[in-house]
Amino acid sequence: MKRRLLNGLIAPLLIVLTMATGMAGQAHAQVAGDNDGDGLQDTLEDTLATQFFPWIWFDSGENPGCTDPATSTNPGTVLARVRLHPDDPGKIAILYTVLYRKDCGDWFGGSHSGDVEPFAVTLTPQAGCATGYAAHSLKTTSHEGTLFEHTDERLLGDDCDWGRAAGGSPEVARVYSAENKHGNYASLDSCEAGALGNDHCSESFTLPYTVYNVGEDGARRLDELSAYQFPGEYAWSPVPFSGSLDRSSNAGTIREKLLNDDLLARAD
Repeated sequence: MKRRLLNGLIAPLLIVLTMATGMAGQAHAQVAGDNDGDGLQDTLEDTLATQFFPWIWFDSGENPGCTDPATSTNPGTVLARVRLHPDDPGKIAILYTVLYRKDCGDWFGGSHSGDVEPFAVTLTPQAGCATGYAAHSLKTTSHEGTLFEHTDERLLGDDCDWGRAAGGSPEVARVYSAENKHGNYASLDSCEAGALGNDHCSESFTLPYTVYNVGEDGARRLDELSAYQFPGEYAWSPVPFSGSLDRSSNAGTIREKLLNDDLLARAD
């Protein structure tokens, strides 16, 4: 009787332990290759950041050299932070920062060395998409921290192909960069009304970009930017970004953008 009772207790315990071990193994498998410790495989992060980066439209009034280092023959530099969305861990938040050698603006304080322009995309799981994810929402921010700060938010319809590398149309998967100041907008109308009418956008030309995943602050996949066209500049270290030019002026730190959750696109 005692042996039967003991066996009756041990069997369920073994089942529970086996299930727990299996679940632990699954959880570990889900984050294999996650060197920055954010719960996502680095290779998946890289793919999504590249696939869902949109076409950037520039205005015909852009001064010569003001899109540097991006030219028609040299891809510009974009840094991306990719992670589980803090408002909904079932979705993925990508914060992009487009880097420019300088701000060539001729209004509100004029130009300055370096330019760091953010926008964000939220992705939602979608089994029917090639990447397993679809574009859920977009948020652009221009002139952050100034009197002219402006944000645009758009729902993207859970689109599998919203993104330049994903095959999205430049008339759909797009962001507008304001002439010379480079503030990002989601529409022509909002750009033309931006900064009290001083911003201007058009679909005059686009340029190629390469997207680099920066990882997380505690597990940086990159920091010093010599290998990314900006020697002496940093993604995570608290050094103001001057576009590798004169440090008498700057665009603030890239770090501040990467850590600012207010710049993220919506998760709902």
